[in-house]
Amino acid sequence: MADNVTLTIDGKQVSAAPGMLLVDAAEIANIEIPVFCSHPKLDPVGCCRMCMVEIEGPRGSRLMTACTTPVAEGMVVHTNTPQVAEVQEANLGFILLNHPLDCPICDKGGECPLQDQTMRFGPGISQLVEPKRLKQKNYDISDMIVLDQERCVLCWRCIRYLEEWEDKPQLGLHNRGNETVIDIQDGQPVDAKTSGNIIDICPVGALTNQISRFAYRPWEVERTASVCNHCSVGCNIRVDTRTHTVRRIIGRENMQVNDQWICDKGRFAHAWVNGENRLETPLLRKNGELVPVQWSEALDFIAEKLQAVKQQHGASAIGAIGSAKIGNESNYALQRLFRSVIGTNNIDHRDGADVAGLATGLPSLAGVMKPQYGPNPQVDTIFLFGIDPSEELPILDLHLKRAVKKGGAKLIIAHPRKIELTRYNGPYLAYEPGTEATLLNGLLRAAAGQKEGLNSTAVSHLADVKKWTEEADDRALADLCRTDPAAVKAAAAMLAKSEKALIIYGPQAARGSDGPAIRDGLANLAFLTGHQDRLAFVGLEANSQGARDMGVLPDRLPGHASIGSSDAVKRLEHLWECKLPTAAGQSYKQMLDGGVKALYVMGADPASERPEWAEKLDGLDLLVVQELYLTETAKRADVVLPALGWSETDATFTNLERRVQRAPKAVALPQSRAAADWAILSHLAQKLGAKWHFADAKALEAEIGKAAPIYRGLTWEALGDQGLQWDASALKSKPELKEVRQKMAKGSKEYPLTLVTGTVLFDGGTLFGATEKLDGVTVGPVVGLSPADATKLGLTEGAAVAVSSPEGSLSLTVHISEQVQPGSAWIPESLPGAPVGALLNGSVVQRVKVEKAA
Repeated sequence: MADNVTLTIDGKQVSAAPGMLLVDAAEIANIEIPVFCSHPKLDPVGCCRMCMVEIEGPRGSRLMTACTTPVAEGMVVHTNTPQVAEVQEANLGFILLNHPLDCPICDKGGECPLQDQTMRFGPGISQLVEPKRLKQKNYDISDMIVLDQERCVLCWRCIRYLEEWEDKPQLGLHNRGNETVIDIQDGQPVDAKTSGNIIDICPVGALTNQISRFAYRPWEVERTASVCNHCSVGCNIRVDTRTHTVRRIIGRENMQVNDQWICDKGRFAHAWVNGENRLETPLLRKNGELVPVQWSEALDFIAEKLQAVKQQHGASAIGAIGSAKIGNESNYALQRLFRSVIGTNNIDHRDGADVAGLATGLPSLAGVMKPQYGPNPQVDTIFLFGIDPSEELPILDLHLKRAVKKGGAKLIIAHPRKIELTRYNGPYLAYEPGTEATLLNGLLRAAAGQKEGLNSTAVSHLADVKKWTEEADDRALADLCRTDPAAVKAAAAMLAKSEKALIIYGPQAARGSDGPAIRDGLANLAFLTGHQDRLAFVGLEANSQGARDMGVLPDRLPGHASIGSSDAVKRLEHLWECKLPTAAGQSYKQMLDGGVKALYVMGADPASERPEWAEKLDGLDLLVVQELYLTETAKRADVVLPALGWSETDATFTNLERRVQRAPKAVALPQSRAAADWAILSHLAQKLGAKWHFADAKALEAEIGKAAPIYRGLTWEALGDQGLQWDASALKSKPELKEVRQKMAKGSKEYPLTLVTGTVLFDGGTLFGATEKLDGVTVGPVVGLSPADATKLGLTEGAAVAVSSPEGSLSLTVHISEQVQPGSAWIPESLPGAPVGALLNGSVVQRVKVEKAA
């Protein structure tokens, strides 16, 4: 790295990195240079001319824009000369000529750079006597963002963000001269998944939040540093509240996680916190109806029933379902209650034991980030297997786009759909669900044929590899997997040649009985190509990693220890003062398939996933649901316990890179009698005879550090506002090659299409659907078909159809998309009124037919 350069700004010596812009160098010396178009996260453009400074040269001083001029050795800069002041005042005068004086009603009022700079650098009086120009006001450029063209100062920040980060040029400059405006392109609304970030970086009130418009004044809100609860990236946010209400959410900078960006779901979908239908008091079923009762009555009833079921059927007849949407402390308390007090390992969560995940998560998000003036990504190739960041993890998607465009990283995509990231020209490996292991064997076979770049330890097993993968030849790849063999060879070559490749897979790729084989196939490929330390399983929900870390699994204790680990069992039995059960428990699916007589559900809604599960829940001896809303599962419960949400109680969440982060209490609901999940469990434990004395979530956090050594030292105070990663080195096992096989699903003439499922960002689920203003972006109950299949079936966009499998049927509408591969039907998960589980009935691979509705 080149040595810093030394320059002088207003008489102060400044040491700055080569290439740094003057405006940033001045900030080092605490010298303010006013800007509008300049932004530290965007490429310089120099269009507003507000940052003019005088720079001494051999022919005298000259005015230059500080936001586009890099520092140089010996440079002498003046930011406060009369000429500079005159230019700044003139610029502000021109901006204010036609800027509307509506600060009292503008959402930016009170935190507006134009207001601040006018007071510090602007003219003391307006010189305009003519009427101001009029342009479009309250103009919706999307369902979430309002544009007031009159306020715009043409800084281009919004245009540049969408181009440089989202790679979606959806805003542009239109007209010329005095008539120039920012506007959408060709009448197409902005639909980038992180579009709300342009609101934060707008230096005036031209872009405002449709959801929070007129709901706050910046000086009246309480500001709480927190983390987003919508996906596993764990973006840092600030929650602004007033009068017990969440008024808005904005991004907060953390260069280890989200830079300063957040997705639109995290920004706009927060009405559920103050939703009118929130549960506020315990409900107990009497005479077939759920009626309000006191907490003591509800907890007494649960304790009595649990003890009765245990006495009659044994502890193995009782199960508990936790949630990856809930914080570490509550998930830890749930598994401790059922292991140490009830005496069962029937503990799991959705996408827990039924998904073959690795324990260690992503090595680091910073490894794929490309900061504006920072280092290149630490990985040169990213292989995504069965995961769609654009829909599932939008800020990871943003980092990946940046790594490709600015950092030179290469992308390899393996997915049943042609997802958005396939547009970056890396190998795209389409595959038929149910053929993942064959595809991975094909990649392993192709990698084994590379002459260099292979792991020297694994090379000694090449003969075995070639024998295992004989069946994964070009014909099998083309006919069985529907994958281009040439793309497979190109991807294998890229992985072998890569110095630091990152391989990421998601739950959709490793769910069900074939999950372990697919996980092992990925591990084989990573080991052979030398990237075993950068193979990562990424869960999708806010605390997917944390739920696993806490031991919300039927065969794992806190800290990922096996239930058969004598050291872990001894440690926990001493800590919890109990005797732990030794037999592995039932998984989420096994419990819901009818494996238990009593079930305790915290923050999950399995009844909405499959009609069959809803029926099974109706037949339980006891169903307890701890929830925010009266979900489909809660409607069937014997007892419903009202819980506090993510912003209403202190909690920690662990993101996809094992970063433990704080989510402090930001808002209170004074009319509600709801309680924190961990507090409910603590009181229930006492009803069952246990001596639990947790005064707050921090006390539970302290115990977690004793129960799970990987969390030792990660106290509330130590985490700070940026969080800390736990060390994965203790959990890394010695890599080895394993033979991988997968039972192939049979084709069907009656059901000619393969069902493809997955999650979408705007799914209309309980939390997202509570924000009514987002109805326009919610994905409806649709089935996606390729243009070829739609033509073959005689179907057009929006046509009503019946989609059937051997297990059930759904009424949907057709959406024709180039992303859907021929021979498949795409139905997203979690769509209201259309549970794709009705077609799957517990299977991972399913065939369907699509017919015009009668």
